[in-house]
Amino acid sequence: MPFAPEDQELIDGFLTETTELLDKLDDDLVTLEKSPSDMELLNGIFRSIHTVKGASSFLGFDLLVKVTHKTEDVLNRLRKGELVVNPEIMDVILEAVDLVKVLVGDIKAGEIVEREIDGTVTKLLPLLSEGAGEATVLAAPQQVVLAAASAEEPPAEAGEASSCSVQPTKEKAPSPRPAAPPAVAPGKELKAKPEDLTDSSTVRIDVKRIDDLMNQVGELVLERNRMLQLDSDLRSGADMNRFAEEFGKLAKRLNFVTSEVQMQVLKIRMIPVEKVFKKFPRIVRNLARELGKEVELHLFGEETELDRSVVDEIGDPLTHLIRNAMDHGVEMPEERAAAGKSRCGTIVLSAAHEGNQIVISIKDDGKGIDPDKVAAKAVDKGLVTQAQLANMGTREILDLIFLPGFSTKEVTTDLSGRGVGMDVVRTNIKKLNGIIEIRTELGHGSEFVLRLPLTLAIIQSLLVDVEGEIYSIPLAAVFETLRVEMKEFHTVGGQEVLKLRDSVLPLVRLERVFSVNHTYANDVSCYVVVVGVAEKRVGVIVSRLLGQQEVAIKSLGKYLANVPGIAGSTILGDGRVALIVDPVGLVEGNEGGSAGR
Repeated sequence: MPFAPEDQELIDGFLTETTELLDKLDDDLVTLEKSPSDMELLNGIFRSIHTVKGASSFLGFDLLVKVTHKTEDVLNRLRKGELVVNPEIMDVILEAVDLVKVLVGDIKAGEIVEREIDGTVTKLLPLLSEGAGEATVLAAPQQVVLAAASAEEPPAEAGEASSCSVQPTKEKAPSPRPAAPPAVAPGKELKAKPEDLTDSSTVRIDVKRIDDLMNQVGELVLERNRMLQLDSDLRSGADMNRFAEEFGKLAKRLNFVTSEVQMQVLKIRMIPVEKVFKKFPRIVRNLARELGKEVELHLFGEETELDRSVVDEIGDPLTHLIRNAMDHGVEMPEERAAAGKSRCGTIVLSAAHEGNQIVISIKDDGKGIDPDKVAAKAVDKGLVTQAQLANMGTREILDLIFLPGFSTKEVTTDLSGRGVGMDVVRTNIKKLNGIIEIRTELGHGSEFVLRLPLTLAIIQSLLVDVEGEIYSIPLAAVFETLRVEMKEFHTVGGQEVLKLRDSVLPLVRLERVFSVNHTYANDVSCYVVVVGVAEKRVGVIVSRLLGQQEVAIKSLGKYLANVPGIAGSTILGDGRVALIVDPVGLVEGNEGGSAGR
């Protein structure tokens, strides 16, 4: 049933408000489970559901009203102390919120879908009956002790349980739930994620940033007027010396104002990474209960800002890495206790700025990754040979988990194992011109570090000349530049190398990679640009260095989207097109033995 055009403005306002409320609700509910006596938080959750119910009733969304009304009633009983928060009640409330998201998603899609909601409503009804509070107390006694403000000293088991943010219930005989029909109609799976409701075509902007942009645009208009006046003076035969002086001043001023406008526009596109992070407490909570593990999630740097285009793309890779840490990183409570660790595992998700990059880390204190086991599995699956393994260091062996089809998982589950699908994670990160590296200590945990550009639109680059062709190398990947005599080059196993201080640097000739015709006669000396990805280094041989420049990245289009070694293109000041080199592609191509030959 499509909406009438005259109702669309009301619908849009409803969706905007409801999406904001639901985006925050998952995190608030998981926090409430950890702090069941936080009445301020509980009242805030109640108000959010009440607001959605009221707006839904006004607009006539009957299915949404039924679900939110029953959910509101359960929350009201929690507020009155007639029920006590425990994992079983929270499971039902979270399921109801998921159904609300699905129903709101239907409205956002533009039509009402008749969904089966009785399954979820049936689970809510027992919590509204008299005596439900007593049944709840019997189901999770340790949680009641934690929730009661005037409770006596909790028993040892309850104390242990309270130290962990997310954990399974420990009762031996949980109260059975009544059988219920599916929560959704056939063919309509219940898949509700916070990002499902997010409108990626819009972004909320601080008014101060708009004001700053307007001020800079005003300055730009003044410089435009000055430029038009100079053009008029030139046409009327102005003194050339004076014109040259005034034009030089205008060029400097225009450069400054344009840079300021560019910075303001970039700031407008920047949003906190919290938009992605806030969905992970719910994911960790659900996985902990499903796997029977005790896990505590710590978030740091949620206020760190990056371009919304990057934020939109990193959600899936981060979700996969969090699931890996839960499934393969953190051990079962009994296994951790036997190893002398706390029964409750820890996952730390953090974000921080480093120069013009954002660094995101997913770290767990689990059992770590065994390089020997990785190597054995890679050989067993035919991904590498024993001869290739002999020439690999620990870091290269760990990188094998990014190969398609690799897994150390003995038994297949519906969760992503550490290695299952990791090639997709790396592919997604590479699309963002980022890199991913692994740090691990056997028995103490693992860390996956993602380094991503702050924006995909504009980068600082080093312009180089290769036999008359100009290329742009992202400055973030450049470590140093050298002027080298050709006679210093050596060939080892068919690969050109250069002895650089205490290491041997493999070399790549860009004219060979991109089939550039030999133009210059000077074969005595050249320049080497040392680029790197994580701890890997390669020397790029170029004819000349032309200097640093900020460039706008332009797509090559779908027909040239996957050219090896090329990340895009840019237009130089003189109108020429320069290709932007992909450092990751060069390093990986060189490892394959073909880039430098």
